[in-house]
Amino acid sequence: MESKSKRLVLWLIGFFVLICVVTTFSIVLLMDSGPVTLSTKSKTLHLRIGSSMTEAPGTEGLVMDPSDLPPLTSDVSKAIRRAATDENIHGLFVELTGLAVGWAQAEEVHRALLAFADSEKPCTVWAEAYDTKGYFVASACENVALSTEGLPLVNGIHITQSYYAGTLDMLGVRANFEHVGDFKSAVEPYERSGPSEPAAEATNALLDSLFNHIVDRMADGRKLDREQMLALINDPPITAADAVERLLIDERIYRSNLLERLEDEGGIIKGSTYLADDDGGGWSSGGTIAVLHAEGPIMSGKGGPDMFGDSVIGSHSMVKLLDELREDQSVEAVVLRVNSPGGSGMASDDIWNAIESLKAVKPVIASMGDYAASGGYYISMGADRIFAEPTTITGSIGVFGGKMNLAGLFEQAGMSQHAFSRGDRSGLLSTVSDFDEEDRKLFRTFLESFYSTFIEKAAAGRSMTVEEIHNVAQGRVWTGLQAHEHGLIDEIGGLENAVAAAADLAGISDYRINRLPERKGFVDQLLDEMSNPDRGSLQLALPGLPITAYTAVRPLILLDGVLKEGGAAAMLPGKLEVR
Repeated sequence: MESKSKRLVLWLIGFFVLICVVTTFSIVLLMDSGPVTLSTKSKTLHLRIGSSMTEAPGTEGLVMDPSDLPPLTSDVSKAIRRAATDENIHGLFVELTGLAVGWAQAEEVHRALLAFADSEKPCTVWAEAYDTKGYFVASACENVALSTEGLPLVNGIHITQSYYAGTLDMLGVRANFEHVGDFKSAVEPYERSGPSEPAAEATNALLDSLFNHIVDRMADGRKLDREQMLALINDPPITAADAVERLLIDERIYRSNLLERLEDEGGIIKGSTYLADDDGGGWSSGGTIAVLHAEGPIMSGKGGPDMFGDSVIGSHSMVKLLDELREDQSVEAVVLRVNSPGGSGMASDDIWNAIESLKAVKPVIASMGDYAASGGYYISMGADRIFAEPTTITGSIGVFGGKMNLAGLFEQAGMSQHAFSRGDRSGLLSTVSDFDEEDRKLFRTFLESFYSTFIEKAAAGRSMTVEEIHNVAQGRVWTGLQAHEHGLIDEIGGLENAVAAAADLAGISDYRINRLPERKGFVDQLLDEMSNPDRGSLQLALPGLPITAYTAVRPLILLDGVLKEGGAAAMLPGKLEVR
């Protein structure tokens, strides 16, 4: 009874806040109900690209103005392409304020800037500091500027992976895992203090592919030889003055002075105004192409962005959306935008099955973002066509599973446990005992069966033989370029290419784009959390835990969520992030 009373109070609070927001918004509309209009005088478009840019729709602020919503990467790229042919736009000024995006998103913006450069309109990029990713984006513009005393640290890329074996030993926890595939190194962070030889081989091959592509693109943009670009990376200029002298950047200038110069050249249009003026695809009589974002780790149950900003792909929620799209006659085709390192194998299989049902009715195109690996590849592999960026992390076709033996941890805490059981294998997944030889053999049989299913379905989706898939599977991680070479994807390209392919397969040229799931404000999030209290259960709640520590241990939390189902894990090792 007390719980119901609390829930009623929360509902009343949420309803009251909603009324306040609606009232405030109505007043704003009455004060200024006119449409957004751009000046007919040609101006420079000023886009600020930074940490607020996101891959998929997420949690929004309580009373945030629609024009101030965090822009999606695809919206920014679309605005840049639109500006290239817009007579009201004389040039482009991109201000980089710290790119908190993955390499595939950086690639999408880079490609849009190249398209703008083809218009022969002037393009300037400015930043207080450059790292390799920021400079990669900037190199597509003809004029790369830096704050007068800014830091131009373009020094390559690296991967840092955490290994928890020492920590688990200290806690008295023993990892009991099995995996299928020589390169399925997802279990290694929990069993080893460093990578195995196959894992190191795979990671180095991945870095080689990424690095070579990035160097070539930056060299082309700066009109330098590859050797010149490599020299600048291996012996990087560390001051702005040295960066100008060695042709890494074109000019040192204060932001205020640059803005004054652009104002004198004809004026500036704010990026937020320009983005708000876009109707997002417009109304048409030709139907709709739905872009369904699959963002985050894959888990069973409900998903979506939680109150803390992290996103989870819940199989129940995703299957429901896919079923609704199958039944919606106004939707002509679906683009599945995947940005996921994987997660639960069973949840991935449920989503794959729903995609197969959808594909039987209308075209489905997969567009891979920063990650579409393991479970992320699983939900993509059945699509009619698959697109990926050169820098997408994909593949990792393999599975692992097992349990953590926490008996030592309980012992250190002064706890003792005694088990009573019936059935020779009743303690198979017990968290206070290790696998014995028969346990391990039995569980491995399950994993091998799931792996066989994985590669058989991948082979069917890719029109390849099981042997061909197995040769490039076994848990190995690939870049988008490598995946294309091995037949795991169809084409190199971004979301805009995937949408065009979807329209082509649907036989339509006049269409509007509908993004799903819908963007939700704080009030909607609050009501959603109250009706789905278990959705945020993966969030670690430890007072005072630094965000860096949370990032390091979150893979453990996600893994625990998969293992408690007793299923196969189809996910990348830890947090594989290329910086």
